[in-house]
Amino acid sequence: MEGRDALRSARALTRRLAGAENGASPAARALESFYALIDELMQLPPPGRDAARLRLLGRFEVERAVLALDMADFSLSVRRSGILPHLCRIRRVQRLAAPLITAAGGELVKCEADNVLAVFPQPRDAVAAAVAIREAIAAAPADAEDDSPLKAGIGIDFGRFLLIPGRDAFGDAVNVAHKLGEDLARAGEILVPAEAARRLGAEAGVRLEPLSFSISGLELQAFRVT
Repeated sequence: MEGRDALRSARALTRRLAGAENGASPAARALESFYALIDELMQLPPPGRDAARLRLLGRFEVERAVLALDMADFSLSVRRSGILPHLCRIRRVQRLAAPLITAAGGELVKCEADNVLAVFPQPRDAVAAAVAIREAIAAAPADAEDDSPLKAGIGIDFGRFLLIPGRDAFGDAVNVAHKLGEDLARAGEILVPAEAARRLGAEAGVRLEPLSFSISGLELQAFRVT
């Protein structure tokens, strides 16, 4: 009985977090279903979890390229000019990036804080979007009240991960893209790990500069898109 009560409580929490209580959108319903399956997996004893895992993977696992954009100098910018000018810069980048993601065949997953997360069929599509976003940011005119330039780094990876369309994504490729975009890419840089870079092919029309990083004791081979 206690386990059932805990499960009901978890599902109620998920509905609130997903915004699924009043006229749920498809994205909200997908997120609710995702966490319902996670809750079910948690409640089952280990020998009985295989079927729940298969249902979860069957519904939400995809193989895609993932792009993670992170705006640079967040803390410095907020301290210097306050949160409202920085929120305006974030919004400008979101409005620049969204149509370019769609034009390259991508799907915007979420905009969170000063990050943008999107998925694409192949790495070359993600790179095309990233190059277009970089060019649009570089060409963006200064704001009338804040002449600070827009700055962003972008990380891209390819692999299998869990995708809740329009809400979130979880998996190693997502983590790598975020790590590249948030922690390693400098303003204006696009970084791609070696395996994703091998999938680009000559038709991507970009030059790749090899780089090496050490992250938490792990060596990561990546390329800078130039």
